[in-house]
Amino acid sequence: MTDYVMTLDSASNAAYITFTDSEVAKTVNASDYANVDLDEDGKIIGIEFLTLDVPDELLDSLIVFDELKDESELLNKLIETSRAAAGS
Repeated sequence: MTDYVMTLDSASNAAYITFTDSEVAKTVNASDYANVDLDEDGKIIGIEFLTLDVPDELLDSLIVFDELKDESELLNKLIETSRAAAGS
């Protein structure tokens, strides 16, 4: 799952990480800071950061998804990238 594209939206202070171009079947509110888009099989399509200034607790919110349990390094990198983009 380590292939991804991160799209930053500085105007709205948000970001979206795309893992696949599948159609979104469901969006899950993972925390106050992120939503996770799933396909019809429940596989992760992407993660929407609602703000680029995300707290440390966001990582704990995201690893409840089975696909992300072994991706803590990737998630830390994405969170660091988001914080850097936000100037935090």
